[in-house]
Amino acid sequence: MDNNMMTYIVIGLVIGFILGMIFMNFISPKGRKYIKAQRELEQTQEELASQKQMMVKHFSHSAEILDNMAKEFRRLYQHIAESSGQFVNNENMPIVELESNNDISIKQELTLEKQPKDYSDNPSGLFKSEDIKP
Repeated sequence: MDNNMMTYIVIGLVIGFILGMIFMNFISPKGRKYIKAQRELEQTQEELASQKQMMVKHFSHSAEILDNMAKEFRRLYQHIAESSGQFVNNENMPIVELESNNDISIKQELTLEKQPKDYSDNPSGLFKSEDIKP
């Protein structure tokens, strides 16, 4: 065999080997499973990235709302503190005594002489036997 023929055979074998490997990766069950798993991995990574982005957006929006609420509560407190002096003066404030009634007879009327019963003297009829009917 001449030298040219050997070169063509070697080149053909190399190209055939490469094409065979590519063909086996796409046709074989392992190759298809690998490609499917790779697609699923990429899809889940994209979903995870989008969920992370949504969570960051949600928490930043929540923080903004809470900040606005804190500012509004501060404004409300300042408003109440400033306007409280306009409506009520210390001179017009009524004095309320909590222990103004020291009469012992009223306290004795309110206290019970004996403890109340937790049950009724009359039967409810819930557990009546069926042979005794009124």
